[in-house]
Amino acid sequence: MTLDTSAERGLRISKVRLIRDSGEFDEFDFASGMLNILHGVRNSSKSTTLRVIDYCLGDRDSAAKAIGVAVADAYVAVTTELRIHGQPYELSRSWSYGRMGKISINGEDLAAADFSDWILAALEWPNVHIPLGLNPSTATELTPLSFRSTLRHIHRNESSWISFAHKEQDFIRRAVISQLLGFARPRATEAQSQFFLAQAKRRLNEAQAVDREVQQSTTQAVTAICESMNLPLVRSTAHVADARREVEAALDAVRRRQQELTEQVSITNSGTAESETPAGYDPSLTALYSQVTRELRQTTDEVTALEHLHEEHARSANTVNGEIGRMERLITSVGIFDALPVRLCPACEQNIDPARHHADTACYVCYQDVDDDQRQRRAQVEIRSLKSELEDLNEVVSRTLTDLSAARELQIDRQAKQVALATRLNAERAAQLAPFVAALEDLAGHAAQLEHKLTAFPAIEAIFQRRDQAREALDSAQRAVSELDTDAATPLTVGAKPADRCSVFAERMNLFLEEFRGDPWVDRDVSIRDSDLTFYVGTRPWDDALGAEAKVLFFLAYSYATLFLQQDLDDECAFPGLLLLDNPYQQGIDENVVRRVLHMLAQAASETGTQVISTQALTLPAASKTIRVIPMPRVYAAP
Repeated sequence: MTLDTSAERGLRISKVRLIRDSGEFDEFDFASGMLNILHGVRNSSKSTTLRVIDYCLGDRDSAAKAIGVAVADAYVAVTTELRIHGQPYELSRSWSYGRMGKISINGEDLAAADFSDWILAALEWPNVHIPLGLNPSTATELTPLSFRSTLRHIHRNESSWISFAHKEQDFIRRAVISQLLGFARPRATEAQSQFFLAQAKRRLNEAQAVDREVQQSTTQAVTAICESMNLPLVRSTAHVADARREVEAALDAVRRRQQELTEQVSITNSGTAESETPAGYDPSLTALYSQVTRELRQTTDEVTALEHLHEEHARSANTVNGEIGRMERLITSVGIFDALPVRLCPACEQNIDPARHHADTACYVCYQDVDDDQRQRRAQVEIRSLKSELEDLNEVVSRTLTDLSAARELQIDRQAKQVALATRLNAERAAQLAPFVAALEDLAGHAAQLEHKLTAFPAIEAIFQRRDQAREALDSAQRAVSELDTDAATPLTVGAKPADRCSVFAERMNLFLEEFRGDPWVDRDVSIRDSDLTFYVGTRPWDDALGAEAKVLFFLAYSYATLFLQQDLDDECAFPGLLLLDNPYQQGIDENVVRRVLHMLAQAASETGTQVISTQALTLPAASKTIRVIPMPRVYAAP
């Protein structure tokens, strides 16, 4: 009988549409409760149509990789209309710019990375995380059990006819089968408990190792610091506080004593109330030293002024000497340049002809009388004036040097007096302060030692704090392990036991295989071990017991059993309601066997209200009400 679609569970494909850039499209309709066969020659897009469905169901690859380059070039978008628990949805994928990583669900965009969570919620399948590895105790992280992982078990393409899914890791296979059979939640919860417990135990081992190391190193480090600092041995933070208070009290006493001695030194320096001057101290020395210092400062200023004055007079004398030399060179040049004719007027820059007529005693430029002796006498007058000025400057320089020499001698004498007075003052001051110096030095050394001891306490506190933190981390890790141990001891089961579910599924596979015993199937039954979900044929694992042809039949039986999950089990199972078979003629299996299989799948789809979509290029099975043939209208060029 065919189930009412309004009450159907699982997933059904209604329509697939491939859209061109022009807006035209190719469309294929699919029916529920029967076998839909996509029939056509090679390269007629049969497998591509299944890949379009797969692409709309969350494939993250590019369109060219997911559905093929030829099809991706011919179309700009694809759409799959489907029903989930009878509720219609339209899923669209476009490979235009900015849309390639998104899936449109009823017109609203969703990132392909988020599609798994959406469809798991819509299908009401468990959305669980599983340890990344076969052994939860050694896994390093958790990974989500995605919808795509289960889809690979109900979309059997050409690369997965002799395996559960192409390139699937075994821990994923176990999780998918537990999801299909309805105990993914308890099995994932149990695995997560083992994973978290193993992590907690690893953290506990690390905390124990750290605690042991810290306890030992703390004792050694604190003992070494206390011995080197001459401190009492402390065992805890409270002991550190007591020791610090003792050291601070001793340091305060030392500082008070230093203050007292400093005040006594100040009294000694300034005199007492009874006597204006201390005993043995000559107060005139200070006044005399101040006077000598003032006189020395005045003498130093005078020496500086005389040195500056001498430099200025010497610079002036050098300038006068330069002028005298220039005038002497002028007299010499009168005779040299007198014979040179002027060829260019210095005022208007007109050319002047020296050959034009002029008196021998006149200038051929301005025609005035010129006497060589007059020019030389003028230069000699200038030289005599400059020499007189130079004599005056030399006399001033001589007097300045005499004054400077006397000032320097006075400066040296006053410096000597100042040094002598300073020596006497220092000697008398040292004699007065001698009784206090030794005590102050001892107190300063003692204070330095106490201050040095105080610097050790923060380090000791940090060491104790690290020890306390390590102990707190250890206690926390122990509590976490205890809590997880308690949680792990509480079994979680929903509905039938896993062993019973595995037995029902295996029996459904055996019922299918009963039709093919002897050839090509072996005369042994399939069984499933619930602990690790290993499939056995007889007493051997399926992949060791079967050849290639028998493996294809094994997975056809596996696919057949998924159609009856809802009927054989309960709502906890992840009932897909859909089966996609890409070219079941594999590994040399006889065509008649495949036709019988397809009829059995068609009958199962009709009986359970599920949907089977298969591709086929060979002769079609005999006509039946449970089989619908969809001819493929186009042939694409081979890549």
